[in-house]
Amino acid sequence: MALATKTFQVTIRNSGQTITCAADRTILQAAVAAGVDYPYVCATGNCATCISKLEEGKVSLLPHSDAALGQAQLKSGLTLACRARPRSDVTINWLARRAS
Repeated sequence: MALATKTFQVTIRNSGQTITCAADRTILQAAVAAGVDYPYVCATGNCATCISKLEEGKVSLLPHSDAALGQAQLKSGLTLACRARPRSDVTINWLARRAS
């Protein structure tokens, strides 16, 4: 099976939803396509608005700014939803505060 056709289940704790995400898409792309109101601004790994705690599972990260996500943050289990592609089923929780 080609990597591009493989899909994973992504549970987003904040919304209580579980969505399907193809291995060649980012968690943010899949969330927005599924109608999840995931916080983001740039979607390019520079602003950290979509910074999230990876609670379970594995992701691979596309290039991003170290200012948005540094090595210490990576080691503590944080990720950027806009740059994270799932490599297993994932549970994630965004950290940004929502203006209500």
